[in-house]
Order: sequence, then C-alpha cells, then structure tokens
Amino acid sequence: MTILMNKALTGPDPAIPDTGMDGVALALHNGALGTARLRFLRLAEASQLRLLEDIPVGDAVSLAGGLPAYTLARLYERLPRKRGRAIVQALPEGKRHGILVILNHRRRA
Repeated sequence: MTILMNKALTGPDPAIPDTGMDGVALALHNGALGTARLRFLRLAEASQLRLLEDIPVGDAVSLAGGLPAYTLARLYERLPRKRGRAIVQALPEGKRHGILVILNHRRRA
C-alpha cells in the first residue's frame, strides 16, 4: 500500500515521453479541437510544455482557447517568455484577463 501511495503522490516521471503528444497534434491537424484539448489535459506537464513550444503559434492559440485559465497560467509561468506571451496575447480579452488575474494572485502569494 505504501508503494502505491508514493507512486500516486509523485505522479508520472517527466523524463518518460507521453505517447499522447502525437494524438494531440493529429487532432489539431484534423480540426478536432475538443479531442485535442482533452488529450492535452491528460498529458504530463512536461509534455504539455514541450507540445506548446513545438507546435505552430496558431495551433497553440487554438488549443489554449478552450483550456482552463488556471492551466494556462501555470504553463505560462514555465514556457519561454516570448512563446508564452505570444499565446496569451492572441487569446480573447476575457480569457487573457482571467489568466492575468491568476498570475498576479500567484505572484503576491
């Protein structure tokens, strides 16, 4: 039981690549944004970051448009500054405002 609990608390190994990254890219290519977002949310954070860095900015913005603001704020903090800014600035005003509120709150805490 202890081993099971330790594995649950540590989460997936970030060094192991997620095979789901290809599924997200394929769904984006086929225009299935809902499927792409669902698969993206199931990826480990390291894979989410790699994917957002590797796909074209337009695809990243399309993907980000339907993701939770908290997820985007968390990823924004870890993305290269130029890439994160390009994605967030291309989002609609309301979504962008929500992300900025979360980021400001996290910086104060």
